[in-house]
Amino acid sequence: MGYISCNAESAISTCDTYNLSKKNPKTNPQHKHYKIRDFTYTDLDSSTNKFSHTNFLGKGSHGSVYKASLDNGNLIAAVKKTISLSAVSPADNEIEILSRVRSPRFVNLLGFASDPVGRKLIVVEYMPNGSLYDLLHKNNNSFAKPPGLAKRIKIALQVAKAVNQLHVASPPVIHRDIKSSNILFDSKWRARLGDFGLALRGHVENDAKMRCTPPAGTLGYLDPCYLAPCDLTVKSDVFSFGILMLEIFSGRHAIDLRFSPPSVVDWAVPLIRSGEYHEVFDRNLNISRGSEAIVRQLAVLSAMCVKPTADKRPEMAEVVESLVKVTKTGWRVIKVTHQPASEYRKLTNVLRVESSDGSVSGGEKIGGHVARSKSIGGVSEVECRPLDRNKDVQGLCGMMRRSKSTGELQESKWVDRRNGGGIVSQMIRNPNVRELESAKLLVKFS
Repeated sequence: MGYISCNAESAISTCDTYNLSKKNPKTNPQHKHYKIRDFTYTDLDSSTNKFSHTNFLGKGSHGSVYKASLDNGNLIAAVKKTISLSAVSPADNEIEILSRVRSPRFVNLLGFASDPVGRKLIVVEYMPNGSLYDLLHKNNNSFAKPPGLAKRIKIALQVAKAVNQLHVASPPVIHRDIKSSNILFDSKWRARLGDFGLALRGHVENDAKMRCTPPAGTLGYLDPCYLAPCDLTVKSDVFSFGILMLEIFSGRHAIDLRFSPPSVVDWAVPLIRSGEYHEVFDRNLNISRGSEAIVRQLAVLSAMCVKPTADKRPEMAEVVESLVKVTKTGWRVIKVTHQPASEYRKLTNVLRVESSDGSVSGGEKIGGHVARSKSIGGVSEVECRPLDRNKDVQGLCGMMRRSKSTGELQESKWVDRRNGGGIVSQMIRNPNVRELESAKLLVKFS
């Protein structure tokens, strides 16, 4: 088993006329060519247990995908076993594209091989946490709880950055098959863009291959403006990404014959135009009233991406910028007003949440201790000095629990550790906008 480097002598030429400069021959690190491994068919056959059912991961755009254990178990990879014997197959195209672009935002190419009859086998990075399609639509034990709004926004942003990275490359790369089943999650649950079998690299106006390649994609995600090779632009990817956003936030399939209309865009856009933004979002999200601005921004951005006129759609860089603004929504200041009661007293101006690290302050400066869990990274306890000089309220403590499945801080129960009295309160954290939704501290004095 050896290595080959993609160069002028290999089957994949690295001669790049777009980046040649007689005056400035410096190498751009963005266009660095990576060493691609030349596997043997025997290696891949044995590493997948002869492509057994137990190693089967799923179906790709041009064949089946299997889990492979290579290098004595030191390298876990995914092997795409293609079915095409054509001179220029999607597998060859994927190898050509991925040999020129590499990023932690993509499912990167590791190598390739050919079977005894000449069909290509592609070896790519293994993504252990499945696809976005599985996360959104498959109800099984692995994905029992749907992702919250914050998680969905994060996924959308990660995918948007991946697509934008393709579009700003020189020359640009147009993926042509952005869909939920092509978004895979690595070991840290970061979304990666995969399956470059239909991708094209270059400019339509001066690239013969792009001018001759017929339209392709997946029904439901395919740009309606893309009717001929000359119609292809980066805005076709923007349309597909808009469909993906609607799928992420609504939880509906891009095409679902159980509904009328079956197309998610035909269903969602009229609702967005009429201002019924909440109707577009998955009811499992339980979005609070305090999230109207975020809901509106996400809905409008999705509708902009799927505009019927390509020129009116935003660039992916603009989409990234918009999603970044949404994710910057932080903790709101929570204040509890002071009003006397007969037996119970609401503590006034006691709590103010200042940052997401769980720091707490009050009407006067309150000393405290914050213990952060090393396993889940969340605030676990806050202990404060007396909060009211006129009342003997001491030992206030709180437990703020982070969900292991979603990573979201969900609630905090505050109790008074004194004997003979008690503080009972529940502070509900809204996972949609990373804020504490309400804070009532009721103090009963003995």
